[in-house]
Amino acid sequence: MRERCADAMSIIAKYGATDLFITFTANPNWPEITENLRPSEHTTDSPDLLARVFNLKLKSLMDDPTVHGALGKSIAQVYTIEFQKRRLPHAHILIVLRAADKFSTSEHIDKFVRAEIPSSIENLRLNEIVTKCLMHGPCGTDNPREPCMEAGQCKKMFPKDYNELKPQ
Repeated sequence: MRERCADAMSIIAKYGATDLFITFTANPNWPEITENLRPSEHTTDSPDLLARVFNLKLKSLMDDPTVHGALGKSIAQVYTIEFQKRRLPHAHILIVLRAADKFSTSEHIDKFVRAEIPSSIENLRLNEIVTKCLMHGPCGTDNPREPCMEAGQCKKMFPKDYNELKPQ
């Protein structure tokens, strides 16, 4: 582990600060996993299948910025894989872009980064992914069986009040 950490630090020393920090977590409901389980099996019964699918998808994800240049030309990258409490593999990826592709303006960043729910009219598939995988709830009295519910209250303290964005 020390050698790998030293290698990562050497990459940063040679190529400069990282431009992208990407996290990637396995999803036990990926069709490649669920379609290959026996009728009575759960994802936790087949960690080898989960790991293989995760590694294939991680390789595909890494090809986007490194081979295809989806976010700009990558000149260096490093990642580490760890396992979450729910036994799911999770990758932390650092990528250094060439000088011409660095995110230097807010307009350039806005081409790739979104902080909004995609329109269900313009892109139904993306809207479904975001609302299913990246949003909490709904929980509360309407859904008391949600995993976040404890003694009739959401452990994550949802719903939260809406805060108006204040200009800086």
